[in-house]
Amino acid sequence: MCSPTQRLLLCPHNMSGRDNFFFVLAIFLGCIALWRTTQGQFAAPDAEPVFVATNDFELTQHAALELSYGTFTEPSAPSTSVLSNSNLIRGRQVYAVNCLHCHGSDGRAQTPTAALLNPPPTNLFMGTVRDVETVLRYGIPSTAMSSFAALSDDDYNDVRDYALYLVERGTAWKVLTESSDE
Repeated sequence: MCSPTQRLLLCPHNMSGRDNFFFVLAIFLGCIALWRTTQGQFAAPDAEPVFVATNDFELTQHAALELSYGTFTEPSAPSTSVLSNSNLIRGRQVYAVNCLHCHGSDGRAQTPTAALLNPPPTNLFMGTVRDVETVLRYGIPSTAMSSFAALSDDDYNDVRDYALYLVERGTAWKVLTESSDE
């Protein structure tokens, strides 16, 4: 038999078959809802983020950025970049599996998953990441950023280069758009 305290809670001895069914159904639906919060817009990881220019200058600068750096789904680096010989396409694939939920397609960390994390993930697109290689190799203790040490050397190098590509692209965007302030 259930104690008085247990009777206030959902004691299985007090639940009829019908109540038990609805209890299990509620738990199941809650799990589905929680799972969906980590899916959302990232069900198709190769979707190009939509760019919305606030003025004609930004539209022109964005076209210049894509000319130099390609798109997020088809990244390329300028010949002057240290990343020019990197396998950015493969890096994007590894990024899509390991990083996309928190950092997003464009690296800005504006995702439903990122909103739930404390501290929030780093915005790679701001171009201010201090040491991508160390963070990927060892993770950041007491955060959701885990170590990528279990990846193969090729996968690790490719995802590191793609993360550096996002940082470099963000820095280039900042330089392009700051020229409007002059």
